[in-house]
Amino acid sequence: MNARKLVVIVASVAFAGCFAAKKALPTQADADRGAAKFPGYTLAELNQGRGLYESNCGKCHGLKKTTSESEAEWRRIVPAMVAKINKNGKVLDDHSQDLILRYVVTMSKR
Repeated sequence: MNARKLVVIVASVAFAGCFAAKKALPTQADADRGAAKFPGYTLAELNQGRGLYESNCGKCHGLKKTTSESEAEWRRIVPAMVAKINKNGKVLDDHSQDLILRYVVTMSKR
C-alpha cells in the first residue's frame, strides 16, 4: 500500500471517530424524561447541554457514549472534568456544568 492510500485511510478512520459518540438530536420525549428528574427542564436546555458536551468534552479525549455511565458516575465525572477544563485555562461556569450534567444524565437512560 502506498503512503497516500495509508494517509487517506488513517484520516478517514480518525474523522469517523470524531463522530462516533454523537447521537441523533435529543427529542421532546428525551426532554420530558429529563424533566421528571429536573423539573422544568426543556428541550432547548437539553440541546444546550449536548452542544457544551460535544464542544468541550471531546477536546482532550473521545466523547463517551452517554449510556456508558450511570447517573452516579456522571455526577462524579462531570465536575472532575469541568475542574480539569477550568484548570487548563478555559472556564466553564456552574450553569454550563449543570447543563452538561443534565444532558448526560438524561441521555444515559435513553
